[in-house]
Amino acid sequence: MKVPFNDLKRIHEPLRSNFHEILDEVLNNSSFVGDANFTEDFSKYTGSKYSISCNSGTDALYIAIKSLDLKPKSRIAVPAISYAATAMSVVNAGHVPVFIDVDKETGLMLVETVKNIDCVIPVHLYGQCIDVSKLLNLNVPIIEDCAQAHGATIDGKHVGTIGNIGCFSMYPGKNLGALGDAGICITNNERLSIIMKQYASLGAQKDNRYNHTTDGINSRMDGIQGLFLKEKLKHLDEWTKDRIRIGEIYSSSNNAIKRSTIGKDVYHVYYTLQDDRDDYIKYMNENGIQTGIHYPISLPELECFKEYTGGAICINAKEFCKKCVSLPLFPYMTRDEINFTLKCHIDYLLRDF
Repeated sequence: MKVPFNDLKRIHEPLRSNFHEILDEVLNNSSFVGDANFTEDFSKYTGSKYSISCNSGTDALYIAIKSLDLKPKSRIAVPAISYAATAMSVVNAGHVPVFIDVDKETGLMLVETVKNIDCVIPVHLYGQCIDVSKLLNLNVPIIEDCAQAHGATIDGKHVGTIGNIGCFSMYPGKNLGALGDAGICITNNERLSIIMKQYASLGAQKDNRYNHTTDGINSRMDGIQGLFLKEKLKHLDEWTKDRIRIGEIYSSSNNAIKRSTIGKDVYHVYYTLQDDRDDYIKYMNENGIQTGIHYPISLPELECFKEYTGGAICINAKEFCKKCVSLPLFPYMTRDEINFTLKCHIDYLLRDF
């Protein structure tokens, strides 16, 4: 049996005719640049007052940081495991990333160790929720990186609404993905929403696009992506239920890894930790199962960030990244695909016994 790591066709095929109608709408209205549809719906979905759409999740983080008007070279805490964009946004905004080691089982930032910083960016990694509440007593701005956690909640609050700003990527492979690049920031702070919108519009005022009162960048969600996302948002809860169903089947194994029990896990990625990752991948691939790696190198070990680490290494993150490998998990996986993947996983773990 062949089991792909992800299959976006299964998500998109039922929506194909709707997508064609959306394309016709965009062509008929020539509404090519700027989203005028998705932000309002996403605010309602997340329970946030304001949403600011942009070109990508990376831009969302950068715009969020710039909106805080931090002093140059401010120290911003980021987890040692995330996509490079999390820390790269800090550097590009003119600040210093402070890498925080992670829990050795979940890969989530050890929030209790965060101190002496000017801002913090917790990451809801792999769809797991991180305990943002433990960061509130630091009395510094909190930007939640929710790129892998669409639909995740903590005590009934959608992730991204607990801190000052929440940033989402709508890259195609995300739980809620566009048909291209897209991103969005959410906040309950009106002032921050105005600043973020202005910064994403080259510093132009809302009521006069030729009056640029600050610096800024040009970061807009394409109109067609906004419409695609508006349509896909209608199905996100259904897809999330399917992800949770699959994740819980995987987790029913006695050999399952320990995931975070904070909030509602939306299983963007189902990772395992293998002492010999290459051998594990080889075994799974030989059985027709495609795997993924998220992420092979911890952020402090990347060449681009070495000037900020002072040679220090986050030990847990380094070991986690050596072992982490992800199993197939996506909406509409068949029961046969799920069972076969789990069987091969368990067979590998038991083969030397």
